[in-house]
Amino acid sequence: MVAVDGSVVQLGFAGGRPLLSLKAAVVIRSGSSMRVRVVGPLPKLASVVQSSSTDSVALIELRRFESLVQKLVSREAPESVLLLDMPLTRVPELPLSADGTSVIGIAKNSVLAAHLGHLLGKAERVALLARRAQLLPYPGGEVGVTVARLEKGGIAFRADVFPADRWIDALSDVVASDALISGYPETLTVAHAFSRHSWAEIAAIKSVLERRYGLRVHEEVDVRAAVLSPFDGR
Repeated sequence: MVAVDGSVVQLGFAGGRPLLSLKAAVVIRSGSSMRVRVVGPLPKLASVVQSSSTDSVALIELRRFESLVQKLVSREAPESVLLLDMPLTRVPELPLSADGTSVIGIAKNSVLAAHLGHLLGKAERVALLARRAQLLPYPGGEVGVTVARLEKGGIAFRADVFPADRWIDALSDVVASDALISGYPETLTVAHAFSRHSWAEIAAIKSVLERRYGLRVHEEVDVRAAVLSPFDGR
């Protein structure tokens, strides 16, 4: 069982382009043991200045970065279950390395789960196949879009599974191989925690860029952070 998650922070602007920091965490569970690998934080000047889609420039760069990390992980751990913290229909390129690889993309805040979650009732370890979605880069490839509750009293969430025909086996593997926190896979929870940027990391990156490389980082005023930061526990 392998989980991958990432985060992005916009440090400011340099030369009129967004200056970002990217960080990812890889959590590998084998039996009762768990290993954590952290990639980054890595400063990066955005390759595009403005997005032509509804996604922000930072989100586009994060997905590219996560896709690269996912590919590297899938080569090291073929024929495993790979957990991602996003719907597979929004992944730029699925990290497949072998026929035995199953990929599950989980979305906690999903409109689909909100609408269909009540159909699961109070049952435990249950999932509904809502539909099959075609993956354009993969001829004949389909994602099984499901709504699942993996533990009694746990949350219901959307879980996209590739290949679609393995959705029952893949979700069963998660229940059998991973610990669950309120019905959510522990490995993905740990990956999320380790992939977050700390304030110390952000301050250190800015300091290095300004002192060592002479970059002037221009920040935008974040009203929310200015008002809520004393109370948000960070």
